[in-house]
Amino acid sequence: MSSATSTRDSFSVGHLFILLSLMAATAAVVMTRRATPESLILISLTIGAAGFTAVCFYRMLAPLVAPHADLELEPLSERLRADLEREKALTLRSIKELEFDRAMGKLSQQDFDQMGGRLRARAMGIMKQLEAGSTNYRAQVEKDLAAKIGARGGKPAAASAPVTCACGTSNDHDARFCKACGGKLVTA
Repeated sequence: MSSATSTRDSFSVGHLFILLSLMAATAAVVMTRRATPESLILISLTIGAAGFTAVCFYRMLAPLVAPHADLELEPLSERLRADLEREKALTLRSIKELEFDRAMGKLSQQDFDQMGGRLRARAMGIMKQLEAGSTNYRAQVEKDLAAKIGARGGKPAAASAPVTCACGTSNDHDARFCKACGGKLVTA
């Protein structure tokens, strides 16, 4: 069984609501004295509908409490991955342009810190989202890359040593910013 199937087979909050409504319907049927079968069926259906409504209400509010839970379970689609890669490239390009403007004296240090912080936070968020959805794709990408570089007769990029940040995070060899803290990496 896969992990997605095994998590669906476990007891969930929806099962709890259904079980409680069945128990409440059973208690209501037992407690009613001298009722006609039609009224017993109506009571059972009403309590069952209340339980179903509670399940629907829970499923509606659950993503508001934990919106990140669904992102970790499902891999990214090709279209979403392409959009995130494009947005990541644009954000990193904006950081470069911001650094260039600061070096040219067009930006004050306070403005640079404020805008750079926002851009780095956005880039880190995009990278984390890509990293969370790429567990299945990483091996395939490395294999394809090694095949392409091997066809040209060059040295594979995977053989290069990873760059370690001051925070202790191991980053890809061609990374310019740390994927954990967002700091600029210095290559030796």
